[in-house]
Amino acid sequence: PQKRAEAKAYSHTQYALYFSGVALVLLTYYLLWRAGIAVTFRNWARRISPRHFVQCLIFAPLFFLTVRLLLFPFVYYADFVVDHKFGLMTQGFGSWMADWGKALALSIVAGTVMVWIFYWVVRRAPRRWWFYFWAVSIPITLFVMFIEPFVVEPLFYKFTPLDTTQPALVTRIEEMLHRADLRIPRRRILEMDASSKTNTLNAYVSGLGASKRVVVWDTTLRKTTDDEALLVLGHETGHYVLHHIAKEFVLIELVVLVFLALGFVAVRKMIRSYGGRTGVEGEGDLASLPVMLLVLTLVTFFSSPLVNGISRHYEHQADQFALEVTYGVVPDPNAAEARAFQILGEQDLADPDPNPFI
Repeated sequence: PQKRAEAKAYSHTQYALYFSGVALVLLTYYLLWRAGIAVTFRNWARRISPRHFVQCLIFAPLFFLTVRLLLFPFVYYADFVVDHKFGLMTQGFGSWMADWGKALALSIVAGTVMVWIFYWVVRRAPRRWWFYFWAVSIPITLFVMFIEPFVVEPLFYKFTPLDTTQPALVTRIEEMLHRADLRIPRRRILEMDASSKTNTLNAYVSGLGASKRVVVWDTTLRKTTDDEALLVLGHETGHYVLHHIAKEFVLIELVVLVFLALGFVAVRKMIRSYGGRTGVEGEGDLASLPVMLLVLTLVTFFSSPLVNGISRHYEHQADQFALEVTYGVVPDPNAAEARAFQILGEQDLADPDPNPFI
């Protein structure tokens, strides 16, 4: 009962933070738009250079840095204070700030590139930019998915081949992967030092093609038996074998296309209705970025039930796959899966009885 009450309290806190976070992000973009802050940044960029690319190099970092600083108190409370309060985080403030700084740098670099591409498309196709930008974003997203395991993830965690610490478990994992007809070299079955920052448990797959890999958190290995860990990893390999990554990517991209079209209509109406009073000259103006992101945030929020529904369907399939692929590798997959779910739920303080709306 005590653990159940704790899980409910944590879950309800997370729900409140999620919805209030969306509202705060919307308010931030609205402020940057209506207060003319984005217009000021655009004017500074124009004074420095008439070239669009150089203007983006000035405007985008200023804009994204301002957004991050305005949201910092909320992020600090939601990501650091709350998880420490419930005993889920082991990371110190200095380490957390270092991660925040790395994420900020990544967001500025990626954001600047995407802003440049986006407004380049908008200026060349003012009526069809929503479709062309969607088309351009697909190979970019795939490229990011490919390089993320090599470029992004090592910035935040240390990864070591699981074979160096638990070779017997890796041999059993290979047996399971062979049954699934999935080829992942032993060197890409990795252990992540999650315990340096968290007490929660997890595992995941990432990468595409040559960057494909399976990662299990060291916290999971410490809190579960080998049989239970194999069920967790069986779930993750199911995402590859059942082509969930490709299927989910296609389905979500189609959802994005529909909502981008709706967002295009909303952005055009908002800018035409209020642009003159706020100094935004049109969709091709860099100062329209907070309007674009405001609409994008709303679109993402209202599309989340559909996107999450797709995700939940695939997660359930992966659970089923884990039971099937570990049959014969684990003596009693059903019992091991039940224990794994129980341990994951208790350790991560998962909501044991979520509201139907959630």
